[in-house]
Order: sequence, then C-alpha cells, then structure tokens
Amino acid sequence: MFSLLSLCCSASLCFSVFSVPSVISAHANSVSYAQYAVDGRTVHAVVRLPLDDVDLLLRLDRDLDGQVSAAELDASKSTIHAYLAKHVRVTVDGAPLAQRLERVASWRDQLALQYLEAALSYQAAHRVRHVSIHTDVLTELYPSHKTLGHITAAGQEERFTFASTATYERHLAPDRTTTIATVAVGVAILGLLVIARRRSAAAAVGMVLVAAAAQADVVMSAPGLNATLKTMEKLKRQTTVEPKPAREEALFQLGAQADGLASIMNLEVESHGMQERELLDLALSRTKELGVAVVYNRAKKKFFYDGAAFAEYLTAAPRGAHAAAAEFKLLAYRFYQSSATDIAALRAAAGDKKRFLARHPGFEGNAELRVYLAVDYRDLHRRYLDAQDNANAASYRRLARAECLGIARQYPRTEQADAARQLLRSLDVGR
Repeated sequence: MFSLLSLCCSASLCFSVFSVPSVISAHANSVSYAQYAVDGRTVHAVVRLPLDDVDLLLRLDRDLDGQVSAAELDASKSTIHAYLAKHVRVTVDGAPLAQRLERVASWRDQLALQYLEAALSYQAAHRVRHVSIHTDVLTELYPSHKTLGHITAAGQEERFTFASTATYERHLAPDRTTTIATVAVGVAILGLLVIARRRSAAAAVGMVLVAAAAQADVVMSAPGLNATLKTMEKLKRQTTVEPKPAREEALFQLGAQADGLASIMNLEVESHGMQERELLDLALSRTKELGVAVVYNRAKKKFFYDGAAFAEYLTAAPRGAHAAAAEFKLLAYRFYQSSATDIAALRAAAGDKKRFLARHPGFEGNAELRVYLAVDYRDLHRRYLDAQDNANAASYRRLARAECLGIARQYPRTEQADAARQLLRSLDVGR
C-alpha cells in the first residue's frame, strides 16, 4: 500500500492488541527413538514418539484438556496401531510382516519430555535370516524427521538413524550363531523394558544436546500449533452451546487465537521461508475444518484471518468489553488488504477510522490506527493527483501532514512516531 508497509507490518505494530498464542513455543525435542531386537522368528520393537507431535496428527486428547490421559491412549489404540503399521515396517527375507501392538503408554525422559511409547512385535514364519526395517514416523510434520535406532540381532548391537530415505538392512548369522544369540536377544528385550524407566547417562546427555539444538530459532512448532488448535476447537464449541455472556467471550477469544495464529504463520515464513510447509498446511486445513478462515493473500504475500468471529462478536455485543479491540482488528485487516486504488473505498475507510478514534479516544491501539489514517490520507492525495483534482489533492495532503505531526507529538519515541516522520518526509518531497 505504501513504502512504510513493511515497517507497519512488524509484529509490535500488527499484533499489539493481542498476546501471541502458544504456537511460538519451541519444540524442545523433535527426535523419535526406537529399539529393535530379533529373536529367532520374532522381531520385537519399542518406539517412542514425542507425544505432542502424535497428538497433533492423531488427535488423542479427546476432551481437549491439554493432557493425553491413559484412558485416551487406550481409546485411541486402533488409530495408533494403524499409524505405526504404516510408518514402522519390518520385512523378513523379502516378506513384509504384520505388526502387533502389544502395549501403548506415555513415558517421560530425564528432561521431562513426554513421549508416546508403543511396544510392537512382528512374527515370521521361520527363523529370520535377512531383516529390513524402515521407520519414517512424523514425516507428515517434519519431512527430515529422524528416529534414533538401537538394533540387537545375531548377538550384535548397532546404532542406526532412521529417516524417510534410510532403511536398516542386515543379513543374520547361520543357525548355530543365531541360536547362541537368542540368549543375548532375551537380555536385550529385558533391557528394553528396563530402559523404558531408566536411561543411561550417555543417552541423557545426547538428548540434552538434541533438545538444545532444536530450541534454537524456533518460531512455529508442532506442540504450540497443537495447543492452539485445541484451544480454538474448545472455543468453537463454546460459541454454540454456552449462554450469551460466555458465548460472546468465546467468540472474541476465538478471533484472538485465529489472529495470533496468522501472525505466527507470517513470522515463520518471514524467518524460515517454507521450511515448515507441513505445519503451515496442517494449520490451514485444521482451521478450515473448524470453520475458521485463515487464508494466504497472494497479492500481499501474507496470511490473514478473515475476522468473522470479531464481526460476530460486535453484532452480539456492540458495547461489550472487547468491542473496541474487535473493531480495531477489522479495521486493520481492511487496511492491510486494501489495494488503495479506489477513491470511494479510501474515503470510506478513512471515515471509519475517524469515527473509531472519536468513540474510543483512549484505546491502546490508537497510535497505530492513526498511522493507518495518515496513510489513507496520503493515498487519497495521490489518487486525486492522478485524477488531476488539485484542490482535493492539496486538502488530503494537509490532512496527512497534520495527522503525522500529531502522531509524532502525541506518541514520541515510538515506532508509530518513526513511521509518521518517515511518511511526513515523503509528503514534503512530493509523491
């Protein structure tokens, strides 16, 4: 819309009215773990996946209380089994084996990070001679997601990092050696059960290093997105079943969550490009499923919430506690998505902003809104110049200058004052 748009789109300006939702919380550990042991004709496995990630994908937290209970895990066994059958695959001597889910539970490591832990088994028709294991869990969220593996077979232990393009292959020893190795396998399986409650110091240190690396420069995370989507789903339910005061509050909070989510999505793209495309796509699909429209504006190259909950709140509670904040957000959406080419639309938008300022002189976002108004006046000045209407062009230039001077005087040492002074300089040098 104008040369200061990138400045006005900074997080401190665009989203000053609402706190940013939990999407920004760092995902401390986006690595999964798996232990496999080959015992004669059977392959045993224990896999651990970050619970927040699994919950985001499979919606395990059915009561939306922010916790996945043992009862909810039990109720979701078939869903979990189907997911693991798709992403944890064992092939013996060229034949894929059916997976059996033995146990599912939650588990915390020494860093207090919570995991979904599943015990699996695969039964072959004869003693295993050649085994192939492919594990590509959570690649729907992170295409490069890694699973740190520990494999015990034929009396030997190996480390292997599973990924979407990495498959473990092993040709096992002849029968006599394999028979001897069965004893070691039995010990290894017992070790799997023990390690589920106690981890070695080396493993703990490794996980600390992984967590520390993963926390760096995180904007949008799966756990944060999961929490936000659950909050939005609860609020959406409340807008349909709660009595009037609670329903109005839920409407406003739903709008605030959607607005904050769009903000975080924009920050993610600005910081990392499309590195988290899967999370962005999931956010768009889940909000659409909830009937909340967060969409990408190709012309502006940003995500925007359509403001429907704010508009509904204003209809239900035009003098409600959040009326000014809701109206402000609708004015901001209109400002940032306007093409600024239509004189009638610009005049109507400027009039709406002036009326808001008159009704809400003490609103906390007024410095920002006055910058929007000054830009509307500047754009009207330019459009009238284009139309060779010099009288109106001069009038709107005066209004723009007066607004800029007022902002700099009333809100000194703020980003809005800096924007106003920059806009004032552009007015003083011409177009």
